[in-house]
Amino acid sequence: MKMKWKPSDVVVILLGALGFFLGLMGLINPDAQYSMMGITASSLPADSVIPGLFGSGSLSAIYVGIIYIYGVLKKWDRFKAYLIFARMVMCLGFLVLVCIGRAPQAFIPAAAWEGAGALFILLALWWDKRHVK
Repeated sequence: MKMKWKPSDVVVILLGALGFFLGLMGLINPDAQYSMMGITASSLPADSVIPGLFGSGSLSAIYVGIIYIYGVLKKWDRFKAYLIFARMVMCLGFLVLVCIGRAPQAFIPAAAWEGAGALFILLALWWDKRHVK
């Protein structure tokens, strides 16, 4: 049986694949991940917890990427609505952390990424409702 792909399926799978590969990149090449966040490995103290935190973040990105893809393949009901909600919570969380001084300004692009992902999924769901039978 051939699976019919809706635009929202494609968007979620692409976001999942991108998250998976960015997480993999963070595990394989942590310096590239530091660079994306405006950090240099040489600026970290020897006993810094940053490498461990970024490593766990990379593992989380891999896991979430797999869940995105699996959720689409299993056709979980309301999964995409949950993703919109979860991404908006992350977006607002990052922005609040920056605003209260608990995170550097380098987190603003992460907030934008989460918000944009939620918007892309929302727009794709809208497209599905209007154009996909």
